[in-house]
Amino acid sequence: MMTFEGKKIDLDHPLFDYPYPQFQRESYYCLNGRWEFEIDQSSERPTVYSQTIVVPFAPETELSGIQAKIKAEDHLHYRRFFTLPEDFNRGRVLLHFEAVDQICDVYLNGVKIYHHEGGYLPFTVDCLELKPGKNELRVEVQDDTDSPIFPRGKQSNKPKGIWYTPTSGIYGTVWLESVPRQVIQYLKIDPLFDEGKVRVAVRFEGRLTESLVVVKYLGKEVGRASFNEQNEVEIDLGNFHPWTPEDPCLYQLEVTCNEDHVSSYFAMRKYSIVEHNGHPVFGLNNKPYFLTGLLDQGYGPECGLTPPSLEGMERELRRVKEMGFNMLRKHIKIEPMTWYALCDKLGIIVIQDFVNGGAPYKKKLIYLAPFLHLHYTDDQEADYARLGRGDSASREQFEKDMAPTVEKLYNVPCIAIWTLFNEGWGQFDSFRLTQVLRKLDGTRLIDSTSGWFDQGAGDFSSHHVYFKKIKIEGDGKRILSLSEFGGYAYAVPAHSVTSSKFGYKWLKGQKKLQLAIKKLYEEEVYPLLSKGLSVAVYTQLTDVEGELNGLFTYDRKMEKVDFKFMAAINERLKFE
Repeated sequence: MMTFEGKKIDLDHPLFDYPYPQFQRESYYCLNGRWEFEIDQSSERPTVYSQTIVVPFAPETELSGIQAKIKAEDHLHYRRFFTLPEDFNRGRVLLHFEAVDQICDVYLNGVKIYHHEGGYLPFTVDCLELKPGKNELRVEVQDDTDSPIFPRGKQSNKPKGIWYTPTSGIYGTVWLESVPRQVIQYLKIDPLFDEGKVRVAVRFEGRLTESLVVVKYLGKEVGRASFNEQNEVEIDLGNFHPWTPEDPCLYQLEVTCNEDHVSSYFAMRKYSIVEHNGHPVFGLNNKPYFLTGLLDQGYGPECGLTPPSLEGMERELRRVKEMGFNMLRKHIKIEPMTWYALCDKLGIIVIQDFVNGGAPYKKKLIYLAPFLHLHYTDDQEADYARLGRGDSASREQFEKDMAPTVEKLYNVPCIAIWTLFNEGWGQFDSFRLTQVLRKLDGTRLIDSTSGWFDQGAGDFSSHHVYFKKIKIEGDGKRILSLSEFGGYAYAVPAHSVTSSKFGYKWLKGQKKLQLAIKKLYEEEVYPLLSKGLSVAVYTQLTDVEGELNGLFTYDRKMEKVDFKFMAAINERLKFE
């Protein structure tokens, strides 16, 4: 056992909760826990596994039991033996990996069954080599954090300031499920808010002969139907209950196709641009709605990119609600699906960033360009190199990852906005890619270039303001968004994990921090409501390593601001 935030974590059975609340079957066998492990510089199978690692925590983390610095030439070797219950196999067994960074090969009983590249998307393997009794599962991984090809987020081999310790190897849940021979591969759920209906489409592997879709609300059936020849169905919900952060009501969904059955849920909500006092603003369910939230990096001191537990995630999200925030910007990371399900349940709207990549970013680009008002285009060869996308394979990988990212998160009710690029990091062809993204998902809004190097694309005039007074205006066509601001830092003694400290403005003590935050909102944020501001993202939820500008310390043990104080500030961020 270990503790995180004062709570015990069972390292033999970590993160054992069902990983896909929106696509749930009864069959579930979790492989998280202790695996045999070895690090060397050879791609050959090791003769000895000299260490034990706790999956799904990356080897850089304390909870993994390893705490090693992984180099590009290193090979990470994982091995786990398992024996499934006798009645487990219903026809096929699927093996799921929620997250592995970065290039890996999967072997079952000595046979290579899958090759994966990337760091933030899940993959599934059909276990044709499964045996009765004892089975051997091996995973071989390499991770070049500084690769210009693959997404890396905030990971850096030289962590300092806004860049953090890398994450390598398996860092998401590994699990098995048994399914019939013909299976439901994917559900696509579209709440048709203006029509009072829900549309469900299914991708089914095989010939669909029997189907049933049942919708329930608070356990009571409100509609049922079968799929048509196009494997779609629309169900009228009548006098439906809309989802809002103040009333996050969810509908239950049961889908049966031949022998396969999946449980899911959805919410009746709509995200759009609406007009308020002559300005285009964010609209929730066809009404003006102010999004007040926090930048959320999703890192933990003992666990890196992997949440320590479902309970830990829920505690943190409930704190967000207690402080009066109705939104989080999930920054340069994709969370486990259980995190999004908690946001759905608790009523927290999410701005979801795509994960950035590319070559190392030039200091002039990051630290000088926005303050010298330098503007770069992003669709020419010279622009690609300047913004870190000079390698065509890097651009191709980003575009290749777009569709699976959208598909993975499409049905999540709480996600309202996609952020395509942040502060020019690996930015390219933003106008064209906005159109690509719009075709993939026409139900959400798009912040094409959050921060700077705006090309006029997307739904937001999106601004980041640090070090100076907030003086921004919209363009009259797009929503005015303050997508990052604040960043006021306060180092709490005994709760800072590094001597390298970073912040945008330093305060000494909780009282001075609170007074500075209050002044910031009163003098610089509130006045912007009359100019059409409808998104405000304060930096940030927690400290992260040397970045000490969170409302909580990195260990989550100390809040730097009083909850009621922050809730009172947020209470004024509403449209009348």
